[in-house]
Amino acid sequence: MSTVTVREVLTLAPLHGAYVVAGEAGLDRVVSGANVMEVPDIEAYVKEGELLLTTGYPVHERPERLVEMLPALVSRGLAALAIKPLRYLGRLPDRLLSEAERLQFPVLVLPDHTSFNEVIGAVLAVVLAEYGAEPGGAEVIRERLTGIALTGGGLEEIARTLAVTLDREVTMVDHEDIVLGRGTPRSESNAGQSGGIPETSPWVFPITVAGAQRGRILVGGSDEPTLGHRRLIRQACFAAGMHIAQALASLELDRRLRALFLEELVTGPSIDEPMLQQRSRLFGWDLSGPHVVLIGQCSAELSDAQIAGAARRTLPSGALAWSRGQEVVAVVPVREPPTSAAVGRGLGKPTLEERWRRTLLELGPDAVIVAVGSMAQEPKDLAGSHASARAALRIAGVTGRDVVRNDDLALERLLLAVPGELLREFVEREIGSLVAYDAEVGGDLCGTLAAYLGVGNGAEAARRLFIHYNTVKHRIARIAELTGADLHDPRARLRLAFALEARTLL
Repeated sequence: MSTVTVREVLTLAPLHGAYVVAGEAGLDRVVSGANVMEVPDIEAYVKEGELLLTTGYPVHERPERLVEMLPALVSRGLAALAIKPLRYLGRLPDRLLSEAERLQFPVLVLPDHTSFNEVIGAVLAVVLAEYGAEPGGAEVIRERLTGIALTGGGLEEIARTLAVTLDREVTMVDHEDIVLGRGTPRSESNAGQSGGIPETSPWVFPITVAGAQRGRILVGGSDEPTLGHRRLIRQACFAAGMHIAQALASLELDRRLRALFLEELVTGPSIDEPMLQQRSRLFGWDLSGPHVVLIGQCSAELSDAQIAGAARRTLPSGALAWSRGQEVVAVVPVREPPTSAAVGRGLGKPTLEERWRRTLLELGPDAVIVAVGSMAQEPKDLAGSHASARAALRIAGVTGRDVVRNDDLALERLLLAVPGELLREFVEREIGSLVAYDAEVGGDLCGTLAAYLGVGNGAEAARRLFIHYNTVKHRIARIAELTGADLHDPRARLRLAFALEARTLL
């Protein structure tokens, strides 16, 4: 069986201008595919024989990570590492080159204009062509079938070419029997089957991509195809598989680049306006007008397909949502003045973030926390919205809330702006005696005080705590004794409430 090497892949047109910066002794390593590095811990996701493409963005804050992962990539049989370093790295770590030379592992430098999509398509095409080749048979027709896929021809053209060659009805369907392409025979006598899937029992040949069946070629006619015909049909299956694989690779790359750009938009350095407009047009996004970033923290990972479906059902049109491990990030257009969670509950209707949390829970996680960032009037403000949503998520974690809005957390943000030592000193001075008492006797003076200050009277506090009113009165008296505070004094009540809130955050 023929093989494709790194040396041969370097001759492909999309890699024009690429050069070997280290590990030239490994240029004869076999290439079986291509992958894109989108996370810093890529080792677990690569497969033997892959050409790994990267801009360096996942490790831009710590380029030495490239050096650390190199032995693992070699041990997993990676073919080569191709880096487009100018945008995010500037230069490669010196140790990367010496380590690559030691391991005889090729490290390639790609020009900044290199398209990962084109590289993946070209590598896939030559690899499939090599692995699909077989000697003998109608070489010209087989080369034509392969050429159709290599030059971007569609499944319809493959089906027509095969039908004319075999002089039989040919129908190409996917795994759900949806017709992908159809060809009619040369002779008039067989043309009656051209309306759809052949009604006479067709001869069925699977179309596989990476070991998985992606469709079938149905060949009409009552006579069993000859050995020569079968070879041509298999070549057509291979060409169709190549076309489907290229389409899948393009879709996957589009998904990865989309997520990478969105991550850069909400977490990375500011993106210049022309690039933002260009990529927004490319992906069909409308980022004009105010938007807000939502971060959902889930107890289980959700797939991109699940998240896309949930976004279509719950979020406004134009919202962008993607997976980040056990987090779900969404950039949501704001088309009406935001309603705080408290006001929303007062009106008896759930807020958008509450509906989003409910939708994510329906997908399977046991727990979901949703945090809403500040309003972003322009795309350049989305990083600030994301940062405030992240801060709100941390506050939700320590306060036990399921849904939080940055705009509703003014008190918490004010408290967290105070130096930690000063805040601890304040808590100790105001309610330290209550905390010590609760710890010593297993009491709940802090909880009783919080309930009392929250409603303003002992009777209501007793109802909420499910205890007798006299118990509350006794505890309030004990609180006043331990703290020395006059609970009728508004300033004293404010200090105590402030200390209770600060203790929760600390």
